[in-house]
Amino acid sequence: MRGSISAAVALCALLAAGCKLGSDDGKPGGTNESADLESGKPKGYELSAIKSIPDNCSTPWVVLATAPKSVGASYPWNISRQALLANQQFKVVSGPPSAPGQIALATHSYNDSAYALVATCKDGGTCNQVAAMYKAIVRSSHPQIACGKIQGVSSSPVGPPFNWSADPKANLPAEGDAVALCARLNACMIATDRATPGDPFVECQKAPHKFKTKCATRYPCAEVLACTGK
Repeated sequence: MRGSISAAVALCALLAAGCKLGSDDGKPGGTNESADLESGKPKGYELSAIKSIPDNCSTPWVVLATAPKSVGASYPWNISRQALLANQQFKVVSGPPSAPGQIALATHSYNDSAYALVATCKDGGTCNQVAAMYKAIVRSSHPQIACGKIQGVSSSPVGPPFNWSADPKANLPAEGDAVALCARLNACMIATDRATPGDPFVECQKAPHKFKTKCATRYPCAEVLACTGK
């Protein structure tokens, strides 16, 4: 009887060790490739495509995207929204970020003639990962990251607060929004497989009939890709 109990304890310890080896703490830079992307525990992104800042920077900024002022200060930034929805290791917060992994989003005036979507973080390491993620997902993008103020960007946000829902499904694209639908398909494809060739977002914009855009309204990304057959 004592031997059986000892064997059971040993087996439990072995299983626990195995679980630990396969776990991921959900922090930027995690390595669990099998985790569902929208569970909040995807693997990290390579930093080679960006000019990173020190991880311990306490005033990090990232300009994710810019748009002409003709779009208005209430511009929804749908491409950025879908990139973040597919990468929920970053938690969008309404106030100042207070922990690693948190980001705040706001529209700022940029060089007087444009608007910029700016992400601020608690630490440089998080903003490095945000910039790397964005460059990987939106392949035509040029995110700008800096420790301290970014030249040309207004000190204070403009327009209404960035509209992000705590319910992930509320951030899904509307059925008739072709740009957001293509952005969602693109984000799920690349976030799931970093080796996805080409630029699915641009290709979808040029020939939406070649893509199953209706699948983009599904959640999570695994359901989107199952629907598209990817």
